[in-house]
Amino acid sequence: MSSPQTFSPPRRTFRSKRRNLAFASAIMLSITLRAFASTANHRVLAETSTHVMMTPRRKRLTIDTISDRLKSMEYAVRGQIATEADRITQELSRQREGTSTSGVEFPFDRIVYTNIGNPHAVSQRAITWPRQVMALLQLPDEHGIDHPNVALMFPRDAIDRARSMKKALDGHGVGAYTHSKGARQFRKDVAQFIERRDGARPGSVDVENIYLTAGASEAITMIMTALVRDHTCGIMTPTPQYPLYSATLDLLGGQKVGYHLDEESAWGMNLEELERSLADAKARGIDVVGMVLINPGNPTGQVLTSDEVKDVVSFCARHNIVLLSDEVYQENVYHEGVRFFSARRAADELGLIENDAIQLCSFHSVSKGVFGECGQRGGYVELVGIDEDVNEILYKLAASKLCSSAAGQAMVSLMCRGPEPADESHATHEEEKREIFEGLKERGLIMSKGLDDIPGFSCQPATGAMYCFPSVEMPPGAIHASRELGFSPDTLYALDLLQTTGICVVPASGFGQKRGRYGFRTTFLSPESRSVVNSMRDHYEQFCEKYSS
Repeated sequence: MSSPQTFSPPRRTFRSKRRNLAFASAIMLSITLRAFASTANHRVLAETSTHVMMTPRRKRLTIDTISDRLKSMEYAVRGQIATEADRITQELSRQREGTSTSGVEFPFDRIVYTNIGNPHAVSQRAITWPRQVMALLQLPDEHGIDHPNVALMFPRDAIDRARSMKKALDGHGVGAYTHSKGARQFRKDVAQFIERRDGARPGSVDVENIYLTAGASEAITMIMTALVRDHTCGIMTPTPQYPLYSATLDLLGGQKVGYHLDEESAWGMNLEELERSLADAKARGIDVVGMVLINPGNPTGQVLTSDEVKDVVSFCARHNIVLLSDEVYQENVYHEGVRFFSARRAADELGLIENDAIQLCSFHSVSKGVFGECGQRGGYVELVGIDEDVNEILYKLAASKLCSSAAGQAMVSLMCRGPEPADESHATHEEEKREIFEGLKERGLIMSKGLDDIPGFSCQPATGAMYCFPSVEMPPGAIHASRELGFSPDTLYALDLLQTTGICVVPASGFGQKRGRYGFRTTFLSPESRSVVNSMRDHYEQFCEKYSS
């Protein structure tokens, strides 16, 4: 056994010691002189510090000093009802643990969250092949793609794809920053996906016009940040609309310019309504710079026809309005004879792209469709008709965040380019996707028809997306009580539904609706959709009795 080593300082010459000593002495002298010269100041500072510590101070960041725009921003999907649902969930957990002291008993043992499109949170299983590839991307090479027994644990096509994706990530894997727009090969996968989807000419989608982002939400916020220059700028949003748009406009200080969807015609688009909305905004001095199209619809679940999409694209081109096309539910189309038709395809067929006559930003995400990979935070935006100098500014904005999650980027690539038909995983991959799709289709029918059959409810068929948006007749007492409490009647209804049944929905007022209409949004993701409808039917009868006058 070797003897312990002792520390030996490095040998220095006598001259170097003298030089170091002189240098240290000079520093100490300088410090002493400065300390002597500022003794009075130090005394004042010490007295001030004592005074500050002894005197209560008002904090800098308080509810009074925080940004007014941030305070006024509302996001109904995770708003008042969802907050109460989380509180009840915590209380139920404490009751199960025997640590609750509230004495409150609920007539249910858990919350059924139908307020948000979060498929994996309500029992949707992950699709196998993408997760196999992702596992190999996450593993160090020696434990994954280069492990001697890797072929016994993973299919060959998953191994090959993971290997090529690691190469696309410059060999660094998902643990390193990527290009701020996203890994180029992954953006190329997106470009080719768009070309196949729309029947576009191969090579017509430029990878430099594609940004990979943390879900579609980040991309939407990025574009809206660029569009809203000051408080005079407005963006047309559908009524009802996904509250991300109104919340972001509140935060940016822009103007909301609503246009109504037609509930009686299955939430269809009306060109006359678009013209009315635009003219009204102009009369109020608002400069309409953008328009939001959500297709398939959220919260309404409708799928627009190709003619309706072409009308919107033409409208935006005619009035020089940037079109923000939210297409995250493009795979969620359930009715026979109905198909998704992209805004990009409409613009292409109308010749607007070739003539540089339209500015269009299209969004997609891995969170919806059949993947439902909300937690992966992967999405993209494709820019059409955006000038190079503007693109450079957007790139600067993306670069300020360095890059989106490399794992999220990888999942976007896997969504856009799955196993090839000849690959061993192709058949099972497609079958898993089909099963998820058919389950959504079945539950959408159960939910929309079931809600429509409840006396006092009216619900349009869910031809797409993941939601139903029924209207609900409110008893007079509920309207009166809600006024007394200071919130909308459908908020009162949703709160009562939650506290009585454990079902969490979002009040329709959080999405916008016509005056005098009340209702809510619910997903049909839960495998309990049939029992949810039955519970809603029973609850509504009790609710009407409770607030009959």
